[in-house]
Amino acid sequence: MSIKNLIKRFTKYELITGILCILLPFILIATNGGVLSSISAYAYSTVDFIYVFLLTIAGTLITVVGVRQNKRLIWIIGILLLFLPLTPYKDYKTIHLIASILFFIGISVDMIVDTQRLYQYRIFMVVTMVLAFVSYYILHVISLFWAESIAIIIFGVNFLLDLLKEKEDLEDVDVMNITYGNNE
Repeated sequence: MSIKNLIKRFTKYELITGILCILLPFILIATNGGVLSSISAYAYSTVDFIYVFLLTIAGTLITVVGVRQNKRLIWIIGILLLFLPLTPYKDYKTIHLIASILFFIGISVDMIVDTQRLYQYRIFMVVTMVLAFVSYYILHVISLFWAESIAIIIFGVNFLLDLLKEKEDLEDVDVMNITYGNNE
């Protein structure tokens, strides 16, 4: 397999992951016919299978990307996301709550610590996520669904920004290999 084909394959996984995170809340709304109290509340709706499917696919893809990039925090975030559909909040309240809190903290830490480019933009995104949760937990002006949705959409956007930079880096390596006769 050529380096160019490998780049395309991994780019597809990461692109799907970013887009899935961005669309996840809207898919849940559209399939259920309305907004519930939280994303996790869809586990008890008539579209529970879609909730499980979307979070399982997103968690799996995030884990694969983390392993491929050798970024421990990313694959841990993916595993944490996999815990959510496996531990519905009414039945496994503590485990679900801990996994969801760690997931949202993890994506915030990843955006701040792991990335040097677009740092100010990423700080803005993290502040926006924090404000979304403050708006729910303290100000009570939005639902938990919208606070979670804002955070997961921001994570998807961040994932796509990482993808763009990583693709540029991989293509630069590919060009160097072709230029110096190291193409496999």
